[in-house]
Amino acid sequence: MITERVDDIPLLIAELEKSNLSEYLNRYFPDHGNWSGLDGGKVTVGFLTFLLSCSDHRLNRMEQWASERIHTLGHCLEHANLTPKDFTDDRLGALLDRFSDKDQWDAFESAHNKNMIHVYQLNTQSEAIRLDAMIVQSFREQGDNFKKGHSKQHRADLPQLKVMVATVDPLSMPLSSVIVPGNKADDELYLKVIKQLNKDITKPEQLFVGDTKIGSFSNRAYLQNERQYYLMPLSKKQCSEAQLSVYLEQQPEQLVKVMEAQKDLNSPVSMKAKAFELEEQLHCADLDITWTERRLIVYSTSYAALLNRKLDERMHRVQTKLDKLLEAKQGKKKLKTKAEIELAVTQILKKHRVDSFFSVEVVEQIQKIPVRKYGNRPAGFKEDISFSLHVQTNQQVLEEHRLRLGWRVYATNCPMDRLSTKECIICYRQEYRIEHKFNELLNKFTALVPVYLKKDHRIMALVRLSLLALKFVSTIQYQVRQELKNTGQHVKELYPGNPGRATARPTTKMILEAFDNIHLVVLPLQNQTIIKMSELKPIQLQLLKLLKINPMVYSGIEQIFFSEFNLGET
Repeated sequence: MITERVDDIPLLIAELEKSNLSEYLNRYFPDHGNWSGLDGGKVTVGFLTFLLSCSDHRLNRMEQWASERIHTLGHCLEHANLTPKDFTDDRLGALLDRFSDKDQWDAFESAHNKNMIHVYQLNTQSEAIRLDAMIVQSFREQGDNFKKGHSKQHRADLPQLKVMVATVDPLSMPLSSVIVPGNKADDELYLKVIKQLNKDITKPEQLFVGDTKIGSFSNRAYLQNERQYYLMPLSKKQCSEAQLSVYLEQQPEQLVKVMEAQKDLNSPVSMKAKAFELEEQLHCADLDITWTERRLIVYSTSYAALLNRKLDERMHRVQTKLDKLLEAKQGKKKLKTKAEIELAVTQILKKHRVDSFFSVEVVEQIQKIPVRKYGNRPAGFKEDISFSLHVQTNQQVLEEHRLRLGWRVYATNCPMDRLSTKECIICYRQEYRIEHKFNELLNKFTALVPVYLKKDHRIMALVRLSLLALKFVSTIQYQVRQELKNTGQHVKELYPGNPGRATARPTTKMILEAFDNIHLVVLPLQNQTIIKMSELKPIQLQLLKLLKINPMVYSGIEQIFFSEFNLGET
């Protein structure tokens, strides 16, 4: 008797092949003449299925996993003679060697992206494309690709790869990426990805959204020259505190307000942000262009509260350090001169960025102490020098600074009729979408950290494959949510321990987990073979319908022709 876990395998393979993924892979990465068995495209589809189903990218685990599901995989991949040896780590490694060719991968990704946009009827022109960089760190020595640099994961001791990714709203599907050594600056990477997208997918008037690093003047000038739109916050270098103060002096009485979405009739509605706009005329001499840029001056209540709290903590920390600066303590160096004390005070204030909020005066006190006559030494006086700190808070400067906290300047060249002030704020506040995609890549669906591979070029290929897998994570969630929204339906039985809870916004993880514990049993009896698979539940049939996947991908497994399989007892 043979028992296999079917689970979400047919669903995933059906979803991967909606866009003819294996065909595109075979077209751009053809098999070598000596390659035998399952073709490289379908081996990759099988590996991506393993990756998404098990959240495991280790190549050496694939063969064992496939051996325990060989009949299911054979049916779904349409290969009757499939064996576990079609998924050895050597074959998978050879595929990664192929996918490490950057130019060929870019050509494949461009063609496949166009097909996915057609299959899923995506309108990239009306949606925002978000760009951001993530890092992939690994325990290894520095090499040509893995370099030490600024670590977002607070591990500056580990070398890393940097990956600049572009995703399209609302499904947050990765469109394109650039992989570089980890010590590269982000600024130049944005344009590399944008130029790739402009060549293959995007058209004029496409909106690009990013953080402050995309907001360099040269980047904005390039996008304006290409008739593209941008939206990003400006850093303090791009818009100084003095400039912000000038903007705030022009603040009108009526501001555009963004209110919190009301969950129910009884919940209070609070303001999330308020903003006003001004215009700036910009000129780029290199490109010989002049354009009008909208500057959005936005106040966020939560951001202001956070900054005020951090400022209070810094002020309290500095006050404590100043109070203890002249304390005598065993093992502590004693500051003996006024110059030493003033230097220490200056260092404390600058370190905590509060030097403009405190006025500290070092007061020197000289006391004459009488000395008795001793031997040949005559009686007299000696000077005892001591110091104290006179600390005052510059309340006026502090209050003026607090009035600027919570305000931030955003820049866009998008016209008002395309993106209003309120829509600009909401659009940028959805930047978390791409961060969630990075979390899925590194820690959840593809669980890329830690990286077990040793060869740099294979790691880069694995990152590309992982981003490819996340495209389908996005499309599964997007399709189900769109169908539920269009039909006004809700789905239940997706929350463990609470089957009655309904939702119209299930995640891909919830959808795939709904297919757990589907089993296939193959029982040879004398001259016949009994094949039985777990009957699909109503929720599973409903999800397949929402995904427009024929239930035959499951029920058809029972029609497998087993004469070519070894049905010996296992």
